[in-house]
Amino acid sequence: MEFSKRQTEIIKAAVQIVSINGIQALTTKSLAEYIGISEPALYRHFKNKSEIIRAMLMQFDVDLESLRRKHSGWELVKAFFTYRIEQVMNERYWANIIFSEELFIHTSEYSELLKEMMHRHRNIIMENIVIASKNGVIRSDIAPEIVFRILAGSLRLLIKQYGMSGNAFDLCSESTILFNTWDTLFKVK
Repeated sequence: MEFSKRQTEIIKAAVQIVSINGIQALTTKSLAEYIGISEPALYRHFKNKSEIIRAMLMQFDVDLESLRRKHSGWELVKAFFTYRIEQVMNERYWANIIFSEELFIHTSEYSELLKEMMHRHRNIIMENIVIASKNGVIRSDIAPEIVFRILAGSLRLLIKQYGMSGNAFDLCSESTILFNTWDTLFKVK
């Protein structure tokens, strides 16, 4: 979904509010004040707070078809996770939200959206882990599900640490070390 410049500005402001003060602090009033517009002006761009949160969550999505056209196997897996790192590096507030599903778990509308997205992302990654394993690029003696959990879990932890540290370390360098470690652990020599 494409957003206008103003909608993108509103989404970024919503991310910042949630990142700094939590989801409970995100109200249309606080959002309008944060970006310096009136509350009625906010409604010209989004119908309601729910639509803003859905738009915010959609920012977690990845253009899987574009990834598939450019990469396959192990390279697609790494490209997917590289995209996540780039998201956080481009907008540091994402570090406190990107893997914080618990913020949205108690609202079925949001939790269903996140669950569907997570399953879709997991499926494409798993499919490409299997491809890499069958092609002899990565080890076949470790179950693809375990490889996925190690990759996703270690990336999640790195981004959480980055966010909780107040962005106190070089995420690019640390992710490079992590990705190289994945190669060491999983790639066939």
